[in-house]
Amino acid sequence: MFKRIDHIGVVVDDIAGARAFLESLGMRLERAQDVPERNVRIAFYQCGDGRIELIEPTTEESRRRRLGDGNQARIEHIGVEVDDVPSVIEAVQGLGVAFTTSEPVPVGPNLNAWTRPETSDGIQFQLVQRDAV
Repeated sequence: MFKRIDHIGVVVDDIAGARAFLESLGMRLERAQDVPERNVRIAFYQCGDGRIELIEPTTEESRRRRLGDGNQARIEHIGVEVDDVPSVIEAVQGLGVAFTTSEPVPVGPNLNAWTRPETSDGIQFQLVQRDAV
């Protein structure tokens, strides 16, 4: 069902500072973009076979909800690559897992879905079907 860890999503209060830090560690920027429909700015850095996704909320409400008070950064989710997001959704819903949206969401070239952590043992998983859009 899950092929591999695709990325670890980290919410940050300052994406420019976090990007500079990852680049000082020798990590290479893969892509960066604003995602206004999700109220975030993101940047993906290659890290071995996986990636680190930096996520900066762009509204105060989104920042408060995703980062909390006084936090500089926090790990938010684990992105896992799957072959077919809709069929994995159907399979894990049978285990009682719920999702944040009723349909998969395209972001960049990928199709995505996020679990509700309270239904997936406290961990939010992002299902990623690469190059599906």
